[in-house]
Amino acid sequence: MKHTDIIRQLYTEELYAFMYRVFQELNPGDEFIGGTYLRALCRALEKVFRGETRRLIITMPPRHLKSLVTSVSFPAWVLGRDPTRKIICASYSNSLSLDFSLKSRLVMNTPWYKATFPAVQIHSKKNTAEEFWTTHNGKRLATSVGGTLTGKGGDIVIVDDFMKAEDAHSETKRESTHSWFKGTVSSRLDDPKNGAIVVVAQRLHEDDLIGRLIQTGDWEVLKMPAKATERQSFDLGDGLQWNREPGELLHPERVGEKELNEKRSELGTADFEAQYQQRPVLPGGNLIKLEWFGRYEGKPKISDYEAIVQSWDTAAVPGQNNDWSVCTTWGLIGQHVDLLDVHRKQHIYPDLLHAAKGLRKVWRPKLIVVEKAMTGISLWQDLRRAGFHEVQALSVKRDKVQRMSAQSAKIEKGQVRLPKEANWLDCFLAEVAAFSNGKHDDQVDSMSQVLRALEYRPKEIRTISRYKT
Repeated sequence: MKHTDIIRQLYTEELYAFMYRVFQELNPGDEFIGGTYLRALCRALEKVFRGETRRLIITMPPRHLKSLVTSVSFPAWVLGRDPTRKIICASYSNSLSLDFSLKSRLVMNTPWYKATFPAVQIHSKKNTAEEFWTTHNGKRLATSVGGTLTGKGGDIVIVDDFMKAEDAHSETKRESTHSWFKGTVSSRLDDPKNGAIVVVAQRLHEDDLIGRLIQTGDWEVLKMPAKATERQSFDLGDGLQWNREPGELLHPERVGEKELNEKRSELGTADFEAQYQQRPVLPGGNLIKLEWFGRYEGKPKISDYEAIVQSWDTAAVPGQNNDWSVCTTWGLIGQHVDLLDVHRKQHIYPDLLHAAKGLRKVWRPKLIVVEKAMTGISLWQDLRRAGFHEVQALSVKRDKVQRMSAQSAKIEKGQVRLPKEANWLDCFLAEVAAFSNGKHDDQVDSMSQVLRALEYRPKEIRTISRYKT
């Protein structure tokens, strides 16, 4: 047998070999650094093709070639082996889904692919970026999560990256994804008894799509954390097993301890544990751990800080079960953001406006941030009319958990410091510890708001002119 024939036979029989050639095609000049985990991933997908696995969940860290294998190489390989197959591929955005589709089609149009699978041809009149067919009536269809699939069916459905990481803490968006999957994806198999569904992603939340699917007990789960936390065994085919020991890295040649530590610092422990370790629930932890906060000594002095900043989260009306109006006051010094004071009280609006003017006079802030919602809009407008030009309204984006999650890494790094003693400290800590399951979260909202505001113009805030009466 000729050397070229041996290579083509290898491409035909082994998805791993085929994926390696696809990598070379799409990344000319880049070095392919293989990993045993990729062989395990390819083996799991080969079982899907052969009908041995009908429901497969794959969880693994970002940037580990999961989409190259699952959404680009696998559909092209399946259509090469059986050009009558119909494959539906979905991702969280239409642009991402189309990108994967275009890459699959590009591969199928290469001379080496046509030489490997000479019976496969893309239909000249059914050939778009979204949906292309073979002359044997097989196809690859690209869609987005939430998109319609009315009248569309397939033999294999692949859902790759069903949600953006920043949307994971939104209950509304999680519920929307669950509803789409239950109402659309599960009914798209032409043959419900033999068709297969593959869901591949990094874990994002304990109640994400994967979390709910796992609870059914109907899915085979290929879980690959960046660093093994227990002994694992993976099928590599041909009677070979990969036994992964605790502490073993998934792909140390590309992502070592140093890179993982950098990612943990960048993302914060909560998001790192979910996305890289596939453990969205932290041991013993809510979103913010109290030990993350730094501490400072003594009574704060305005003169000790480069700038003072205040953050208002206002409530609508007083009442026994209603929220509180909160103003947190912060001092900026170097990389630290020190909490200096917490004002927490239920106000009718005239008293709220009076309190805001009084706290401004006491602390002389360079910036006052007000949540642009409900009474916060009136407070912002009235303070600006009074000539307080340091007052800025911040629009509410995403829900409370998402907003705090986006800022949690700063707290974990020790950048946010609290006093060792203050008459308001216990109440503040209790609310933070209970978030997001506590009754009130106004102080937490005020804190996430100021940390978000400081991302925009931190240098300007420290250097603009001092407080003016």
